[in-house]
Order: sequence, then structure tokens, then C-alpha cells
Amino acid sequence: MSISADIDIQRLSLEKVTSNPSSVNSARDDYISSPFKGKNAQKDKVLDILDSTGFIPEALIESETTWFYDSLGIDDVFFARESPEGIASHIHSLYSCKVQAYSGDVADQPLIQYRREAEDHGVFFDSSAPGTANYERNRFEERIDDKYIDPSDSASTSYRVEYFSAPLNYRTDPILSGVFQNNRNLQEQLMRCFFVYKNQFAHSDVSADETDIKKIGDSTFLQIASQRTKDLYSEIIKNVVTTTGPVIRQFAIESSEEYRVVIGYRQKTSARYNSALSDLASYYKLQTTRKYVEQFANGVTIISMYVTSKHTNDLSIHQVIKEASLLYCIPHNFFHHRFTKGELSLQESIYAQSGVIFVTHFLNRLGPEYNKLASLLDASKSLQHAEVLNSLKKRLRAETFTQNFIQEVFDTRREIVRKLYRSFADVHYVRSSMEKTLSYQRLSQITPVGTEEEFEQLLNRECSQNEHHAIVLRALYVFNKSILKTNFYTPTKVALSFRLDPSFLPETEYPEKPYGMFFVVGSDFRGFHIRFRDIARGGIRIVRSRSLDAYNVNLRNLFDENYNLANTQQRKNKDIPEGGSKGVILLDPGAAQDRPKACFEKYIDSLIDLLLKQTIPGVKEAYVDLYNKPEILFLGPDEGTAGYTDWATLHARSRGAPWWRSFLTGKSPEIGGIPHDEYGMTTLSVRAYVNKIYEKLKIDDSKVRKFQTGGPDGDLGSNEILLSRNEQYVGIVDGSGVIADPNGLDKAELLRLAKERKMIDHFDRSKLSKDGYVVLVDDEDVKLPHGQVVTSGVAFRNTFHLKLKEQFPDGVDLFVPCGGRPAAIDTNNVEELIDQKTGKSIVPFFVEGANLFITQSAKLVLEKAGIVIFKDASTNKGGVTSSSLEVLAALAFDDKGFLSHMCVDSTTQKKPEFYQNYVKEVQRVVVANAEAEFEALWKLKEETGITFTELSDKLSVSINKLGDELANSKELWNDDIEFRNAVLLDSLPPLLLQEIGIENVLARVPEAYLRALFATHLASRFVYTRGIDSNPAKFLEFISSTRKEYVKKGLLKH
Repeated sequence: MSISADIDIQRLSLEKVTSNPSSVNSARDDYISSPFKGKNAQKDKVLDILDSTGFIPEALIESETTWFYDSLGIDDVFFARESPEGIASHIHSLYSCKVQAYSGDVADQPLIQYRREAEDHGVFFDSSAPGTANYERNRFEERIDDKYIDPSDSASTSYRVEYFSAPLNYRTDPILSGVFQNNRNLQEQLMRCFFVYKNQFAHSDVSADETDIKKIGDSTFLQIASQRTKDLYSEIIKNVVTTTGPVIRQFAIESSEEYRVVIGYRQKTSARYNSALSDLASYYKLQTTRKYVEQFANGVTIISMYVTSKHTNDLSIHQVIKEASLLYCIPHNFFHHRFTKGELSLQESIYAQSGVIFVTHFLNRLGPEYNKLASLLDASKSLQHAEVLNSLKKRLRAETFTQNFIQEVFDTRREIVRKLYRSFADVHYVRSSMEKTLSYQRLSQITPVGTEEEFEQLLNRECSQNEHHAIVLRALYVFNKSILKTNFYTPTKVALSFRLDPSFLPETEYPEKPYGMFFVVGSDFRGFHIRFRDIARGGIRIVRSRSLDAYNVNLRNLFDENYNLANTQQRKNKDIPEGGSKGVILLDPGAAQDRPKACFEKYIDSLIDLLLKQTIPGVKEAYVDLYNKPEILFLGPDEGTAGYTDWATLHARSRGAPWWRSFLTGKSPEIGGIPHDEYGMTTLSVRAYVNKIYEKLKIDDSKVRKFQTGGPDGDLGSNEILLSRNEQYVGIVDGSGVIADPNGLDKAELLRLAKERKMIDHFDRSKLSKDGYVVLVDDEDVKLPHGQVVTSGVAFRNTFHLKLKEQFPDGVDLFVPCGGRPAAIDTNNVEELIDQKTGKSIVPFFVEGANLFITQSAKLVLEKAGIVIFKDASTNKGGVTSSSLEVLAALAFDDKGFLSHMCVDSTTQKKPEFYQNYVKEVQRVVVANAEAEFEALWKLKEETGITFTELSDKLSVSINKLGDELANSKELWNDDIEFRNAVLLDSLPPLLLQEIGIENVLARVPEAYLRALFATHLASRFVYTRGIDSNPAKFLEFISSTRKEYVKKGLLKH
């Protein structure tokens, strides 16, 4: 079979010629510009080839050829592109399918099913009985998605698809009529034809923002599409490039019962979306007569569907348009098979998937027995008890209710799930415009679950013999009750987002209640955002998985990790107005692992949906808001998201968010960011603790032997190397492997890697001593200089931080983790860092740069063994301090001032003078805050003997508790405005006040933020200078002395 790469354009003519009805329709509907003039001559050649082959009886050659040309709805573009030999081959194959159908049992399978594929094209035919119980989904279309459409990449290989369908009319077919005679129950069938072609781009290296259709279009498309279609596609492409998610248009075809639905979207953002759209049309009893899938060199896909119905129904078309965006969010959900069979609607099935994910993470698996045990084994009094309870908790969560089991329960009890969906819709479906829709008509036929008492009665009736089913369904009921707002019914969206009331979280598992939670479900990821105060900030991290086993572990730990990170951030943020928050995005296994940016974009856009209240007809509409208060999130970069902050900032601006300047920190200097890595913000705080240890204990840093996790390629790791003084590095572990040298690593070579941001696999090995070595993660059976054989580089890397004694006979003095997974050291392995003979820690000093690198229990074990250790909540706060001051400047300036004072010139890279001075002020504040906390901790340790680990928590809790009380104090905020303003003047950077003025700051910065700034400034100063005991008398004395100080400074008159 051969298909020409070029259309015989001279033979596609505008002349009125005899042609099949499909090509006439296409020309009229303005997709192709003209029918195929040489069709009859080509047909004659095909007849000659068939006759000479002799496979088809002579009496049937004419009818089989005419059937192929005129009855299958195939467009003339196919015939203009295909050779007579290729067409003859297809006719032979289809004839074989008919003969096979005649001779076999076709009761449960399509009459015709045929495919032929090559590297540059594919042809697929099948038949089905739409609208009947025997209707079969087109597996060919799913295959086309998986093999051709979804993997398409203009830089390598890209494909376009044409689809046509027409009634099979088997009763009049000379062969298939015999099948009907043998099977009178045979339903009317539809013939479906797919043609896949490899794209030919004149410019394959175009920018993702390019919109010139002549530069980005496939050569075939540019030849066959009319100017009207090119103009339409150009408009859609421009919208896709400037927005996130699908762009949807629909048109009624004049003098026809057909509608044309055109959808544009970014490639690789919604897998199997093309086949899912066909399922959606079928669900609403619409026939897709033709479909064109065009893929452009800039990474945009446009699908044109022509749909019709035996019973023309505008409501069906409207419903497809309405649900196309919901389908884009999750094209193939857990219950897609129920949807295609008509047993669940699209909304019901996607609601059910969201519910499965919620229940997977939040079903209270521990039960009353665990709570009883926890009360008997007081974790606060015994590390062993704490570890036993923690291990039991992990096992119960992993083994009791898996996601697969929860999914099975939903499937089995889908009628109850439908009732719960009705209850969800009754709250969140905006009723003003839905009464006439088909989804509302279906919804109105479902009985809601009613009150909690009525729901329990339902469970008693339906699940009396299966308590596990009842437990799962109760958790779905909790999901409904916890949703304060959602974008589920917003006309356009890219992922589903739910703002949850976190009060459902069990106190035994989550003792500190978050202030707010967002839950996000996408087609290839799931995510959360947790914050512990109304005004809060923290990074967004992407969690990737090297294997399915790793994914399952990440899945089990996802919410707990998010909660712990946000909680740590809350303690870390004690010096700044924003409380702690954190977001996590878990990528699904498979292709999503290679699409982190697309998942991040969907996550951000769906959060913005619930932060803004916009009414844009057909795009964004009002949603039910049970929270009913303004919300702002302050986000930042974390693992895997540092390169995406600019996009998120500018996207918030394009969405019309008034807070776009402050939405993301870690953005480029060109849009007002203060890069932590460039200015070493995070490391300045960590280094302050290291330097203070040297100062207090009078240690000569040149004698310090240092080990570090997190390599020279990362922010914290690289700057730790750059800012280190005369310490002697003996080992570093990073993503690429391990480098170690007991005699000391070459400092100049480490500085080179840190400046170039390269992993240790780029270390010049000639600069190692005879005892030094490098082991990379992919290495196997490597013999080290001291004789040890490393069988697995990955395993060696993952446990190296626990083998310091055996790897470094002369010991390690300072351990600074600057990277690594949470809980890398816990009570199960902490004994590896303790000398069994002396009971002393083998590392005397430990400054935790990486978040949650070591568990609380393990820290306490090490402190008991004599280590001087400072935890992440105290040491790793330079980045959050810098980000907070970046946010403050963004809030205080208007757009014009922000652009002129905080944005580096993108052409010349010239930094505004204000920006340069402000960065220096931020660095000074970072170091000052770190030193102030260090001094407070050191003093408290001397006075109380309590461990640094516990004191760090107590200090954070004291500041946060006092800060919350002050923020809610009407007396201090409303009744003493002079003192309030004096505190704000003292807390605001002098440069900002000098440039903007206090009046503009007060006018522009949200009051909630100013209250938090006021409260945090007073609370942190009080605790750092007066200690963690905030009794009323001591606080009144502090306020009195602060007033006197402000009078001296001229901030207060008296």
C-alpha cells in the first residue's frame, strides 16, 4: 500500500463534478476547498486492478468498488492522496472481512474490522451498532490516540487523522445481506473509517508561541483547508497559545442537520481526549459523521467534529459543548466503562473518581482501637512508643483500604454514589441556567441522600452485611460536607479543584488543624495545598516516581508529607507575616512523569479558578461559595517547580488577578523576583547557624571535616559550597551519586561545580586522592579504594549518609543536609550515627538545611547522644524571609512602580538601584533573624537544659500563638492606631517606606496582611528577647519598653 505525501492539488477542483456525497458536504462546509476531479479515472484504474487480480468474483467487482467509493462517507482528500493500487488493496481486505462475517458467528462482534499500519500512515475500518446494547466502543480510536495523536511531537514525528462514518446498509449488500438472513436480530450498523497521515512541516522548529498558520501547518492541511477554515483555526490557535486548557467553538451547518464542534488544546495535556470526545457524543446519541484531527508544529492540536442525530436535539449539542471541558480535565476516568455504557453520566463518573481519590487519602483507617492504644502508649513520654505508633499507623493506612478496593466499592454501590452526586450537585450546581439541560433532567430523576440520619438508614438497608462498604461510603459523604467551593461546574477548566474545610481531619492523626485546604484532581496528577493561616506562604513541589512501587509509596505518604511540610513551614515562618503553607503535585505513573510543567500549569490554573470570582460568558461563571471570604495564596518554588514560577506569575496576570505581582516568589528578576539561589538567601540562614556554632564553641573552621547531602547543582547545595569558609569537604551525595575522599575533596573543583550548577558526576576525578572515589547511581560492582565492593550504585547512594563511620575512619565533624527525601534519618536507622561503644554521636554538629531530613524522634535520640543539632524550622528560613519581603514589595507598589523599581531590564539586564539596595536589605534581615533565633535557643538551652530540637518547637509555637492572639486583638489594632502605625513603621523595610510612603503602603497592602505583619513583628521580638513564657505581666512590660523605644526613635510622640 502506498500513500503519496502530496495531494494531487491540480486534480482537486472547484468545478462541479460527480463525486460522493461526503466530499460535496466537506466542500460546502468549508473544510476542504474542492472535490477531486480525477476520481472517476482513478476508479476505472482500480476496477482494472481488481479484475486482473481475480480475488473478487467478476460479478461483484463493480458493486464492491462503488460501495467503497460512494457509500462509506470517505472524503475526496483520501482518494486524491491514495494510489489506485492502495485503494484496490483496501477493497480486497474489506471484501475478506465481509466473507469472514458471512462464514462466522458475528453476534457479539463487529461485522467488519480491518486495520493496516505503516510508519507514515494507518488505515482503520470497523462497524458498530450505535445506540444499542451491542454498541462497541471503537478500540481503534483509542489505539490511534495512544500510538499517533498523543505521542506526536513536531520535533520528531507528528500525525493528523481523518475520520468518516456512514450507514453500513448491509441489507442491500450482496454479501452482508446473507449475514442478515442468518441473524435476523442484527442491528443497523455504522461503518467507521480512520485515516492516519504523517505530518509534513515546512518549519518544524517553530516556537510554541508561533501562530502563523502558514509556518505551523502540515502541508496537506494547508492544501485542503479553505481560507475560512484557516482563519478559524488561526483564531483558535491564538487563543490556545494565550490561555490554559481547551478552546471550544460550535457552529450549526447551514441547510443541514449537522453541527460542527471545533476544539483546540495543547498537545500532551489530555491523553486520549480525541477518543473520549467520541464517547461523549455517543453517550448523547449523536453520530460523528466526520472528524479531522490536525496537529500543528507549535504543539497545538485542533479537532473538528461534525455531529448529527436522528432526532435533532440542540440540547444534546449544548451538553457536549458544556461537558467537553470537564472531559478534558479527566478524559478517561476510573468509571469510564460505566459512562460509555450509559450507566453513569460523565459528571457522575468524574465526581466518583474525585471521590475515590479523596477517600483514598482521607478515610480514617486507624479507628477507635488505635486511638485507645495511643492513649495508653503516650508518645510524648517515650520515643519507642512514638515509633511503634507511627509504624502501626503506616501499616494500617497501607493495608486496610487500598485505592483499588475503594474503587470497587464505588462501582458496586454506584447507585448510592449517584445519590451522593445528587446531593453534591444540589449544593454546587448553579441552578439559574441548568433547568433545561439534559444533565439536569437526568439529575432530577435521582433521589438525594437527605440528612445524615437518612444516609445512615440507607447504609443500614444497603450495606448491612458489609461494614467496609459503609465505611468507604461514609467517607464520600464527608467529602460532600467538606467542600466549600469547587470549579466542577465552571464552563472551562483544566483540572478539578475543591476548597475543603479541614475540620474533618481526625485530631489523633493531625493534631494541629490547618486553616485551609485545596484538593486538585487532574487527568495525570493529583495535588493538595495546605495552609495553617489565612495569610500564609510556601512552595509547590512536584513528586515524581522512578517506578510503580515508588509511586505507591509516594501515594500513601502524599498528604502526610504535605501536612508535615506545611506544619514545618508554619514553625519556620515565625518571623514573617505569612504563616506556613505547602503544595504538592503527585504525577501519575507513565507518561505524566515526563510532563511536569503541564501538570503544574493545570494545578495553578485550577487554584486560580477558586481564588477569583469572574463572570465571562461561556468561559467563567459564578460558583457557589460557602467560604464567602476573599482568599489569596502566596506560593513559591520547591522541588521540581523552580523553572515554572514566571509562567504562573504571568498567567495570574493574564487571568486578571489583582494580586499577580505577589502570587509567586522565586520568579525572574525581570518580573520582580529575588532569586534565592543567586543571592544565597536560603543558605545565608543555614550558614548563620554554622558560623554561630563556631563562634560559641571557639572552633577553628579549617579543622572541620564536613559532609553534605544535596549537590552543587541545587540552590542550597551550591550556595553552601560557595559560602563555606575553610571547612574541609570529605563527602557529598546528590542525585547522580556519591563522591568521597577521606583526605578532603578539592575545594577549587567543588567551587567550579557549584558555580556551574553541575552534579558531582562532573567532578574531575584526577583531583581525587588515592583514597577518593565516585560512585554513580547506575554503577554496579564497583570496588572502592579501601576494598569494599558496591553492588548497586542506587542503594549505596540512598544509604551513604548512614555509613559515615565506616567510610570516614577519621570521622566527620559537621553534617549539613542540603537535599534528600524527608525522614532520611529516623529511629529505625539513627543508631547508625551513634558509636555503640561510647554511646556518643559520631558527628558532633548537625545543621539541618533540607526540610524534614531527620525525624523529630531521631533528633532527640542524637541530642541524647551529645550532638549539637539545629532543626530545619530554625535554620532553613532564609528563603521564606526573602520571599516574604519580595511579597511585601509586590503588594506595596502599584503596577507602574513595581515595574520601574523591582523589575530588571530584560534587554540590558540592568538592575534598578532600588532593587539592588533592597536585595542587600533582605540579606541583612535574613542573617539578623537567624542570629536572633540562634541566640534565643542557645540561651534557653543554658537556662533550661531542654534539647535544641524541643526548644525550636516551643519557640515557634510561642511566637505563632502570641502572633495569633495579637492579630485578633481589636484593642491593639483598632483602639491605639498611633502605636499600631509605629509598629508597622518599625517592621517595614526603611527603603520601602522611603520610596512609597506609609500612606500608600496602608492603602495598597491588604488589611489582613498588615495585621499579620504587626502581630508577627511584636511576637517574634518578644519571644527572642523575653523568652517563651508569655505571661501577661512580662508582655505588658515588653509593650511599655517598646513604646519608650519608639518614642526615642521618633515613631511615637509619647
